[in-house]
Amino acid sequence: MVEHIADRVFIMYLGRVVEEAPTEDLFANPLHPYAQALLNEVPRLTKGKRRFQPIKGEIPSPLNPPSGCHFHPRCPLADGECRATRPALRQIAPGRTVACHKVTGP
Repeated sequence: MVEHIADRVFIMYLGRVVEEAPTEDLFANPLHPYAQALLNEVPRLTKGKRRFQPIKGEIPSPLNPPSGCHFHPRCPLADGECRATRPALRQIAPGRTVACHKVTGP
């Protein structure tokens, strides 16, 4: 539904924006690992059975979030930098921002 009615989309994880982009760009190429995981599980009208792939790991408490990137305990790309330093929400293309140390561009 969001894909068809919104011009821009903000993806949030534990109260922080992790990606913001024009809707068409985000649905065509999500960049943040959390945005990728979310959009991989969007229901589709196709024949056949799909297997749900939940994001691995425990959801951290929003009252006591992890240090650094809040998504690092569940992120397949996380390293020491992710655990220690909160990534800034930075522009990586015109109108597109991502908060991830590992994303360098679209």
